[in-house]
Amino acid sequence: MKSLIYGYGITGKSIERYLIKNNIDYKIYDDNKDLYTSDKFTNILKDNWDVIYCSPGINKADFEELKFIAKEDVLTDLDIFMAQDTSIKIGITGTNRKSTTCFHLHQLLSKDYAVNLIGNIGEPVLDYLNTGAKFSIIEFSSQQLDKLKEIKLDYGVLLNIAPDHIDYHGSFEEYKSSKDRILEAKEKSYENNPYKLFHWITGKEAEVINLKNLPFRFEIITKSIINDSKSTNMHSLDYAIKKANQHFNNDKYNLIICGNPAKEDFRTFNPDGPEHTFIFGLHANEINKCINHSEKKLHKNLSDVLIEISNNKNQNILFSPGYPSGDDFKNFEERGEYFNKLVHEILLK
Repeated sequence: MKSLIYGYGITGKSIERYLIKNNIDYKIYDDNKDLYTSDKFTNILKDNWDVIYCSPGINKADFEELKFIAKEDVLTDLDIFMAQDTSIKIGITGTNRKSTTCFHLHQLLSKDYAVNLIGNIGEPVLDYLNTGAKFSIIEFSSQQLDKLKEIKLDYGVLLNIAPDHIDYHGSFEEYKSSKDRILEAKEKSYENNPYKLFHWITGKEAEVINLKNLPFRFEIITKSIINDSKSTNMHSLDYAIKKANQHFNNDKYNLIICGNPAKEDFRTFNPDGPEHTFIFGLHANEINKCINHSEKKLHKNLSDVLIEISNNKNQNILFSPGYPSGDDFKNFEERGEYFNKLVHEILLK
């Protein structure tokens, strides 16, 4: 059987480890030819491949092309995990709060059970295949659900649906249809309270504990500085602004935005609360066209933004980018860490 790994990123490398472990021969195809360091790599995509393995993050057009090329099947890492893992699988999705809900539920279940936290929030799923865990909590993106061949979940949780990732799906209806697939699980829920989800899954009452929040999800650095780098869409930004209005007790504060607005289909947004809106990064001019605010300021980089704020009377800050990182940072984690670093160097020195 001829097998091809399409893409040699984090997921592709985890698929390679799985294939090696199971003595399955393979070749690797990737657009970045600098990765071609062994005879395992091939420049030939359109060949007689029986099975093609790929990341669920690839775009829809490429995925459809792979389905045309493969003689037998196109599989993602989640397809393999769904078919072969023996743990009780809990799938969680939604436009907002899916990461937080997964993170909190993991803390509750981990008090009594061995639990995997995987999918869109954690480590590559195949690295946790049949590791002896009782439960696997899997955060699903709409792209992952869209490509999954079969929903083999014991529990499915749908939190909410609002327009998002239209650039991938083409329409809100297609996006909603992908999200709704989570409801094909054996048991389904719309609950977002982790304590109620714990009871629903185990039949027991969870011990009430001090639940930790996700890193960079409305993380309070000081009373006047909030790092919400996890904000990667307009819904998250809107939620953060409402929360900041309460946190600052309607006092003046500065909003900092960055990222790639293409993922939000260049929708306009009206921030209701901040005194000033600072926009920085490689996509600043594009973001500027999307944000309706009377007091906007554009900068090339985050350092310049914080230096200007350091010279102002109002030094309250909400860093809630509202967009994926784009070309500015590798991911929201790197973005959040960089913000914290500069805050300590410029504002808290």
